[in-house]
Amino acid sequence: MRSRALVAAIFLALLGARFAAAAARPAPEQEKIDYLLAQVRGSDAVFIRNGTEHDGAAAAAHLKSKLWWAGKRVQTARDFILGVATHSEQTGKPYEIRPRNAPAQPLRDWLLARLAEREKASASPSQKSAASAPRRP
Repeated sequence: MRSRALVAAIFLALLGARFAAAAARPAPEQEKIDYLLAQVRGSDAVFIRNGTEHDGAAAAAHLKSKLWWAGKRVQTARDFILGVATHSEQTGKPYEIRPRNAPAQPLRDWLLARLAEREKASASPSQKSAASAPRRP
């Protein structure tokens, strides 16, 4: 009986540590990650993981679970994409996405494109002006 209580206490401590680690992620980066997860969830594409096809909701749930387990190892949206969301931890195989009426492509490329769109859209007007202004030598 005592060993069960000890195991339960250790499990809860580890669970709390994981939660605290995930909560340490910078808010702007977490917002980008949430955006990417919403893009996956709302997509009508087919997500391919280890040869098995999944819909957007199942793919997003899987990626969210992997994000939780990654904890503080993931601090940015790019960390999420490159370190967690684009390959199987078990097999090492890359994840793919097959948009409707299009060939399959690496999920990495698809997520990076969505992130670039988000970052471009959320850039402040002064950043957009500076980026488009001609450079002088």
